[in-house]
Amino acid sequence: VIKSEAFFICNSIGGLVGLQAAAMEPQKCKGIFLLNISLRMLHISKQPWFGRPFIKSFQSLLRNTVIGKLFFSAVATPESVKNILCQCYHDTSAVTDELVQFILQPGLDPGAVDVFLEFICYSGGPLPEELLPRVKCPVLVAWGEKDPWEPVELGRAYASFDTVEDFVVLPNVGHCPQDEAPDLVNPLVESFVTRHS
Repeated sequence: VIKSEAFFICNSIGGLVGLQAAAMEPQKCKGIFLLNISLRMLHISKQPWFGRPFIKSFQSLLRNTVIGKLFFSAVATPESVKNILCQCYHDTSAVTDELVQFILQPGLDPGAVDVFLEFICYSGGPLPEELLPRVKCPVLVAWGEKDPWEPVELGRAYASFDTVEDFVVLPNVGHCPQDEAPDLVNPLVESFVTRHS
């Protein structure tokens, strides 16, 4: 719980949470540092009209039948988590057994399957491009150039928003720059926080 002003440092879908919080409680956010924010490519407004019924049916199938639980069981294993992380990390040497366990552990908690299915079936809610104009604090966007899930070419559009003070491309980095290249990310965070403190 944030009781005073804070900086929000967010990655991927967490960037939407940070933007939403900053839009709803502007007095609590001094600045937002977004790393490879989720582009929400499965959002209903970004789906082709002809694909919407199929995507909705597939999401319903996952949510409402045993297939979703079976799918979760297949991905909630150390091997699957490692394979998924190796897809999104450009430097796969950063995918350690410790990281795999760190990511996997919450997935073993009661109710995790429901959270997972809601997450992968979420097609509504706000988009970054809807939230950025509502944010009153400074925003810095940094993006791993080699992100296979959230292409940097699409992310560059966020540089045009008035609240975005800079868009930084991180060379040879994938979807989780804070893990993969803390030597690039930490100085940017420190500089951003210092400028706006």
